[in-house]
Amino acid sequence: MDVKCGGCDQTFEAKTSRAQYCSTTCRSRAARQRKAAAESVEADAEKGLAEHQLVRATRLELEKAGVVDTVEGQLTLQLARKLANPDESGISTLSKEFRAVRAEALEGSPEPAPTGDTPPAVDREDDEVTRARRAREQKLSAAAGRA
Repeated sequence: MDVKCGGCDQTFEAKTSRAQYCSTTCRSRAARQRKAAAESVEADAEKGLAEHQLVRATRLELEKAGVVDTVEGQLTLQLARKLANPDESGISTLSKEFRAVRAEALEGSPEPAPTGDTPPAVDREDDEVTRARRAREQKLSAAAGRA
């Protein structure tokens, strides 16, 4: 039975019906990546930095496309984190940059199939960016009202 390796995406002849990886190297690499991701999430949770839904969805999308470890993939994750926790930076500028970098990172990879892990379309009127923008505007108007 031919199976696609979960590590390197090459097709291999599976010896059992449960085989997911073509070699010990791919299996070990995948286990290390899962462990590192779990440790990162645990460390963030301990610091009170639980992963935001936008960051999680972005990371999952990049992982499915196999580009999470590229420069563009990491830049996309950093922009998602910045959008999830905006400071005084312009949210609309960050949003535009995020979309451009995300498109560049995912360029050439097949469109991931929708799963239960991914949020609904980001084009909704009430998406994360819109909510963050509204919160920032309310904060600024409240500050202006006190001054």
